[in-house]
Amino acid sequence: MEIVTSQLANGVVVGTTIALTALGLTLIFGIMHIVNLAHGEFYALGAYFTWVAYSLLNKFWVSAAIGIVATAIIGAALLMIFYDKLKGAGPLRWALLTLGFGYVLRELMQLVFGTDFKLVAPPLEGTIPWAGGVYRIAVTVAGLLLILALALFLKKSRYGVLIRAIANNRDAAALVGVSTKTIYTWVALISAGLAGAAGAFMLPVTSAYPTMGLEIMIMAFVVVVVGGMGNIQGALIASLLAGLAQSLLTLIVEPTVATIIVLVAFMLVLVVRREGLQKLW
Repeated sequence: MEIVTSQLANGVVVGTTIALTALGLTLIFGIMHIVNLAHGEFYALGAYFTWVAYSLLNKFWVSAAIGIVATAIIGAALLMIFYDKLKGAGPLRWALLTLGFGYVLRELMQLVFGTDFKLVAPPLEGTIPWAGGVYRIAVTVAGLLLILALALFLKKSRYGVLIRAIANNRDAAALVGVSTKTIYTWVALISAGLAGAAGAFMLPVTSAYPTMGLEIMIMAFVVVVVGGMGNIQGALIASLLAGLAQSLLTLIVEPTVATIIVLVAFMLVLVVRREGLQKLW
């Protein structure tokens, strides 16, 4: 029984990590209509920047904060540099552009950091009976706090209100003087920062390596589509379901097989329900 509960706890960790990545993906699509195929590389950048900062400071949580901020700035800069030229171009052109970004970033990471795995020791050691490792629990709490902070930011803050206003009616918001470029910059920063946070938190668990973004990107895209494109609540619920299912399946099959089963199950959901699961909540 303890093995099952530990796997459930691990599933929540995995689901939280997927959720952070998927929320950034669905946020930038829902607000800016950008299909960001480089989002997985932002996840990898968060891990690498945290590793570099940790190598210099030897303080994990401070290093994670540095990694998140650095990823947010670089990710937002990459998107906003081209925003004026591709304004209104549609998701396909953005998908092609960010696909190129992703390839370049992967090659740069491999060139700068090499192909070996970069790992740091967990800042919190030990385990809790029936709940698993202390650090994994801390990751779950930190991830859920970030998700809660995002929800409060969107609901309560001035910029959050403006973001929701632009999402509902961009033209009307522009008519009353809302600077869409400023708001979009905030959205790009938050989106990249969420992916960077997921990568930073998972560094002591999975290590950093150049192709790590590809692996989480596939799952993040699937849960975003299943949860409903642009639907933050749907992405969160689908991410947690994916994490729990994947962790429980590893009790009876290999981890790779478990991932395949979850992906196939979600794809079947899309075949049966084109709108995914969003009408269920």
